[in-house]
Amino acid sequence: MTERNYVTVNPCVMCQPMGSVLAFKGVENSMVLMHGSQGCSTYMRLHLAHHFREPVDIASSALSERGAVYGGSENLKKGLKNVIERYNPKVIGVATTCMAETIGDDVPSIIKEFREENGIGDDISKDVLIIPVSTPSYNGSHVNGYIKALDAIVRHMTKETQEKTPNGKVNIIPGEHLSPADIRELKQTVSDMVGPYTLLPDISDTFDAPILDELPKIACGGTAIPDIADMANSMASIGLGFSKNLPVEYLAETHGVPEHNVPMPIGLMNTDQFFEALSDISGCEVPDKYQNERGRLLDAMVDVHKYLYGVRAAVYGDPEKVIGLVTFMLELGMYPVLAVSSSKSLDFCRRMEAIIDEIKPDCRTTILDGVDFDTLNDAVRSVRPDILVGDSNGKYISQAENIPLLRIGLPIHDRVGAQRLLMVGYRGAMELIDRITNTILEAKELECVKPPLKMCSICEG
Repeated sequence: MTERNYVTVNPCVMCQPMGSVLAFKGVENSMVLMHGSQGCSTYMRLHLAHHFREPVDIASSALSERGAVYGGSENLKKGLKNVIERYNPKVIGVATTCMAETIGDDVPSIIKEFREENGIGDDISKDVLIIPVSTPSYNGSHVNGYIKALDAIVRHMTKETQEKTPNGKVNIIPGEHLSPADIRELKQTVSDMVGPYTLLPDISDTFDAPILDELPKIACGGTAIPDIADMANSMASIGLGFSKNLPVEYLAETHGVPEHNVPMPIGLMNTDQFFEALSDISGCEVPDKYQNERGRLLDAMVDVHKYLYGVRAAVYGDPEKVIGLVTFMLELGMYPVLAVSSSKSLDFCRRMEAIIDEIKPDCRTTILDGVDFDTLNDAVRSVRPDILVGDSNGKYISQAENIPLLRIGLPIHDRVGAQRLLMVGYRGAMELIDRITNTILEAKELECVKPPLKMCSICEG
């Protein structure tokens, strides 16, 4: 593998502000304003629109050279005023970019001045809520920006909670890499198991909207603002994934909401743990509907065992996605010979080693944390997997090394339907089985197809 670790060559991650957009776009009637240059917001609009195949509006304070020298206070105030007048949102998420962070703009103070100058309060029920979040692009990744934005949203909307009035709900905080289809599956599952819930962020409609007679300025859907404010009164919070879940921790420490952290429900074992957590909270048995789904998943695992046993896989992408997929592959009898986290994660390597030791101790897996595509390319050449699993940016490695690529995660720009791909729960696991197996079978068929022999001129004569 490469020793060229002094510079990032073709990063596997997106920037922090991109993650903040994924969080804020899951809140009802919200807009995002990037405090930075116009290029930042344009890049994010295009990136997300190509993946979700939906229009994505992101405002910008349009900082230029002048703003970089004298500060961006006036630009930010004008941007906020324009967003309020044109979109009339209930929430504006102000995310900083490299330029704003580098020049040292005090965004919370600028927002405070803007509120005072325009007579805007901070009442959830009647005022527009302006929530700043520090997301410098030169630090961290979209994973960090996503969870920081969620933390800012929850802190801002629950800070006025005085006396606890139990609402009987459960809070669900999922990861940044789930699709609208995944969110819909989680919502249905929690509703069936527990009843009332608050899932934040809810991108099931905002990034997968139906066509209406009139295109709304802000996509319908998202987690309702009163529901977010009421999260402090919930009976429990479930954070999906091993990573540090800031809003779940805040609700536990500040408002006494019991926290449960379970793996992302990808595959059999992780989904079982998710249902166990829901069952413990609700005190109810798992409904027959899901027992039957689990049985069908086991049947599917038996059906494909002869195709997948021993298949060498390389998985890359966001830490929680990679951990979930590798766990499931081990359950299927596959050999994940390469597990790569594109975002730097404190616990990724340790978690990965523990899972491999528990399920398949004889599996020799190369584990890499926080690497770019240059390092990933060298690692793939070294381990020679039978299949690549990750986002569509890995297609260049796939083409160069003649290894089939199964597209999972964000971004997927060269195929359609990313917003409808299901990965979580028992049903999601069954869909993953079909996609993995069919990718392997198709690759084997292509290997068997040989070009026709070309006859020499004498034989043709």
